[in-house]
Amino acid sequence: MELFQKFPSLFSWLVLLAILKQPFLLAQLLDPSTCSAGSHKSLSGTQHGLPVCPLPIDEESAAETGTWAPWKRRPYCVEPFMQDDDVTGPEFCLYTFEPFRGDQALSVVTTPVLAATIVDALDDSIVPPRLRVHPSNSLGEDGKINPPFTIEDVSGKGKGLIAQRSIRKWDIVLVDHPALLAHMDMFDVVGSEIRQDILEQSLKQLPEEQREEIWLLDRSMGGEPIEDILRTNIFGVELGLEIPHLGLFPIASRINHDCKPNVFWRYSVRTLAVEVIAMRDIEPGEEITQSYVPLGLSYQDRADDLNNWGFTCTCSLCAASAQQRATSDKNRQQLQHIYYSLNEGASGRSNITAAVVNDLAEEMESLVREEGLEPQLLVYYGVVARAYMCVGDLGAARRYVDLSEELWMRYAGEEQDYLAGMQQLRHELMEREKMAVTDRKSEDA
Repeated sequence: MELFQKFPSLFSWLVLLAILKQPFLLAQLLDPSTCSAGSHKSLSGTQHGLPVCPLPIDEESAAETGTWAPWKRRPYCVEPFMQDDDVTGPEFCLYTFEPFRGDQALSVVTTPVLAATIVDALDDSIVPPRLRVHPSNSLGEDGKINPPFTIEDVSGKGKGLIAQRSIRKWDIVLVDHPALLAHMDMFDVVGSEIRQDILEQSLKQLPEEQREEIWLLDRSMGGEPIEDILRTNIFGVELGLEIPHLGLFPIASRINHDCKPNVFWRYSVRTLAVEVIAMRDIEPGEEITQSYVPLGLSYQDRADDLNNWGFTCTCSLCAASAQQRATSDKNRQQLQHIYYSLNEGASGRSNITAAVVNDLAEEMESLVREEGLEPQLLVYYGVVARAYMCVGDLGAARRYVDLSEELWMRYAGEEQDYLAGMQQLRHELMEREKMAVTDRKSEDA
């Protein structure tokens, strides 16, 4: 059984090997000369005397050069057990950077190449001003002062975040930075004793106050304390080349689960920051909650997924009567059917009319509101827009493209990588509109 079943790896171990062995990509990562002459000044180039594109550092290179900047300590590396004559996996090394995001530190357990790709992200100045000034951010002039929440005991849940003043929809509730990042594949390919050793060392290299904060986090799965803390509190993030890692965010990890949450996360690969955003208005005294599982699942599917976290959900939706749960499940199943119908029409695999698209879109929006699944509109608006394109109602298609784009900006924020799908949708619309203009000109002629 995998240690972290709830975080399905986006890259298998063999795919990771292929990426790291790809000559051209690896050469780019290893060669500082690939940086353009006009590259922005980075932490690596201005504060530590390193080239703008830092070389990967491991125990061997550190011994040869006598330096391991910008990392605070010489890296400590371990080898994966999946090695034979034909397959040699990359080593995993522990890197610690301090100070990070004010008076904190960050420990990273990853490959030397990926560690080199995140050096710029360690620079505090890369965090946008709107996040730096948030009262929960450790980068504030006075540190974390008067955040919009308190950490309190929550019946049956351990510690949790409770709103101490009104929070409006789309407000930033919390800005948090990781204390620990660990390559996900390490948990599959490094022996348990070695893994335990490197994880314990990653905490020992953090400041005492930060360590104490982590040791106070909840434990629910049993076994070795450090891995129990990780299993209970860690979340999936990405580093560098969008390789999946596990991130421990000391404050954000306190946010408990609810199947009808009032906040969502927005993670930035560029800054390593997590923003917790209000999905709706939150009143003083209300618990701040997120969903640990994908939105839109049925009662049984949610229960099965949450079993990986070691608890049974008692939120208002799961604790409702059997009849109410059945109604909710029916609504969610109907939403899946609507998506399928719209997608079939958008792809031309079924005949569909503008009137049908309109009816399905109205029903979809009504069910989304009833079930509190507004984030899923990101997906639904896109398929509605494509369905309208397919039936030739480009005015309606444009309305839904605009709605989709607005939500993408709300949910994805400033991370342009996440907007690629949105840009593709608008491109498709523009091409359809050009074709319509050409057709009208042909008809007029």
